[in-house]
Amino acid sequence: MEGMFNQKYRIYTTALICILLCINFPNALAETRDDTIPNLENSPLENLTFTTPSEDLSEWKLSVSVSENSQNITKLKLETQICVYDPIVCHSPEFIDMTYNDNLWSGTITTLEKHSYVNWRIHIVYENESELLIPERSDGYAKVWSTCWEIMENKEIITGGADCGDNDENISGFPFFSAIISLTLATIIIKKNQ
Repeated sequence: MEGMFNQKYRIYTTALICILLCINFPNALAETRDDTIPNLENSPLENLTFTTPSEDLSEWKLSVSVSENSQNITKLKLETQICVYDPIVCHSPEFIDMTYNDNLWSGTITTLEKHSYVNWRIHIVYENESELLIPERSDGYAKVWSTCWEIMENKEIITGGADCGDNDENISGFPFFSAIISLTLATIIIKKNQ
C-alpha cells in the first residue's frame, strides 16, 4: 500500500513540476523584438544606419544620406520619442536638427534609464517649408528596441532583451528559479520515501 502511495506521489510531483516549467519557459523565450524600419524605396533617403539595440543612458545615433537627384531639401529633423518602463509611459516627442557632414545627415540623442524602445521619424524639410515624413504619420513610428525592455500586451507585462536575462522579474507567473528549486525538493522527498 505504501509503495503504491509513493508511486502516485512521484507521478503528481512530476506533473506539478512540468506544469510549473511549462508556465514559465515560454515567457522566458519571448524575449526578442524586431526593430521597425521604414521603407525608403520611394523616398529621397538612402543608406540608413542607426544604433541597435539602444542602451540605457547612452548615445543613440541615426545617419542617413539623401539621393543625388533630390533637390530643394534644406534640412532634416529627427523626431524621437523614448518609452520607458516602471512605470510604462512614453515621453513627449522631441525634435532635433540633424547635422550634415561628408554627405551624411546625422542625429544623436541620449536615451533614458529603464527605456524599452526609441520611436523615431525623419522630417525632410524643403525650401518652400513643406515637409515629408519618413515614415508617414499614418504608418506610425519606426522603432529600435533596447537591450532590456518591458511592454504591456493584452493586459500582460512582457519583458525581454539581452540584458534582462538575469532579471527574475522578467518572467510572469512563478519565477523560473522557483521551478528549479521545486524540482530539487521533489527529488529529495522522493528519494527519502523510497
